[in-house]
Amino acid sequence: MLRTTLTAVAAGALFLPSLATAAVAAPVTNDTAATATTISTLPSSFSEDTTGATTDSLDAALNANCGAPFTNASVWFRYTAPADGGLVADMSASDYTGGFMATEGDPSNGALVACGPEAVGFPTTAGQTYYIVAFSDTVTNGGQLAVTFDTAPPPPEISVTVNPRGTAYKDGSAKLTGTYSCTNADDFSSEIDGTLTQRVGRVKVTGDFFVYPLQCDGVVHQWVGMATSSNGLFRGGKGASVTFGFACGLFDCSLGYAEQKVQLSTNKK
Repeated sequence: MLRTTLTAVAAGALFLPSLATAAVAAPVTNDTAATATTISTLPSSFSEDTTGATTDSLDAALNANCGAPFTNASVWFRYTAPADGGLVADMSASDYTGGFMATEGDPSNGALVACGPEAVGFPTTAGQTYYIVAFSDTVTNGGQLAVTFDTAPPPPEISVTVNPRGTAYKDGSAKLTGTYSCTNADDFSSEIDGTLTQRVGRVKVTGDFFVYPLQCDGVVHQWVGMATSSNGLFRGGKGASVTFGFACGLFDCSLGYAEQKVQLSTNKK
């Protein structure tokens, strides 16, 4: 009798609804701009579980001018700049992908100053308060956020020169060379753009050249650019080059400029 009763109880248990309560992520304290975590000093690092964070209409309104795929599990931070400078936010150490949106002053006013995936930077003004929201840019609703806020690096610098002699080739292209040096910039966000002009008879032949990426380590490097034209062929003789160097960091860019008369020699190969 006892065996039968135990068997019946065990069988019935298979059909009873589970009384276990599903785990619910704890709410986060900085889920809205009104409860933003204060960044008191730079650098500062924060780690938090954002799986209980939500997204709202303010996120959506700001993202209309940013274009992130998602703004899930958004959490807010607030920073008042003690002096003019810049701020960099980085969440690359998190266990999920995401991005930032930053505003100057009350986020509801929509004064977006920066947005982007993984890391952003922007200039700051003494006494001004900035709000930075970190979010998941996928369907994943957060995870372990690891975010660092730090002062922005110095602005990029670049200088560029053009050698006064170049080479004209049989196919009508022309090779120009020179030097450059850049610092505080991302190699793949830096480049040299130039234009070569030469009068051949009655035609003003114009061609462009492009050098990318650069090596922005403060050392003087050589560059080589090949100019081609759609309205004629470059020949041996005099020409003029206008060359620009662009070096960009996380939130700022610098411009280098060189204007040079160039003597093209003919390469008959």
